[in-house]
Amino acid sequence: NNRQTGAVMMGVLVVSLILVVLMGYATARMQQRLELAEDAKAGVYDLARVNAKMSELTYLLATQRITAAGVSIGQNAEGLIREDGQWRSPLSGDELRSDGYVYKASELEFSIQNETGLIPVNTSAQYWLKNWLARHGYGVGMQNRLAATLADYADADTWRRPGGVEASSDSPGNYLLQRCDELWRIEGWAEILERHPNFLEHCSLRRTPALNINAVPEGLWRLLWPDAADKVANARIGDQWVHRDSEVLQYIPGLLSLDPDLYKRRGGQAFIIKVWGETASSSAQVKINPGATSAYTVKIIR
Repeated sequence: NNRQTGAVMMGVLVVSLILVVLMGYATARMQQRLELAEDAKAGVYDLARVNAKMSELTYLLATQRITAAGVSIGQNAEGLIREDGQWRSPLSGDELRSDGYVYKASELEFSIQNETGLIPVNTSAQYWLKNWLARHGYGVGMQNRLAATLADYADADTWRRPGGVEASSDSPGNYLLQRCDELWRIEGWAEILERHPNFLEHCSLRRTPALNINAVPEGLWRLLWPDAADKVANARIGDQWVHRDSEVLQYIPGLLSLDPDLYKRRGGQAFIIKVWGETASSSAQVKINPGATSAYTVKIIR
């Protein structure tokens, strides 16, 4: 009887142990599923906030006043007064900057970048592109070679420029760049991007050569005009922007000697919006179409 009782007790202990292990496993799995559900819920909420901010910024660009400083949020009535069809003041006084400045609000970060402040790669006048290359130590010969290779890739003909490379099966081209990361496919440019990947942040698909000095992001300004970078950064924090050619002399005295078609102080119809959340992010190009049936168009970048 004692042996039978001991065997029964042992069996009960084994079964109990198995049940405890199974319950522990089930509890752990349930906890994992609950955590995954909470993470998914938080991710959906974060994505919703990111998309809401993207929609808000797109709406502002499409409907509000755009100045040298950025886009108005429409809360300063005095900055929206017109006299004889002209704005009374050069700034609205309530702008969100459009020079790529990063704002932080409600667990989100966002920026607006006027594309006229970036280096154009789809233009025949490659002054700023060559200037960027020169700042990184590339000589005139390499500058011309890289510019010619880019032009051969983007043009519609099969004529090869001196120092350039026409399209091939590996690099079809013969059409304007649709994305800046197409530069990875162009001979010579992959090496440039490997060394200087931040160029993609300073690249624009514009076809016009002029650089909007009020929209140049701080990082690019520090490369092109390092001596004036701190002064410009402080001025922008104080809401001081360049409104006249004479004011350019404070920062870039040599700029006035350039062709007037190579720089300007305001303007631009294309903007890049970026929004980051804790787990989600989104980027889009917004083009304003004044007078068109569609007030704006949006192209998702990622």
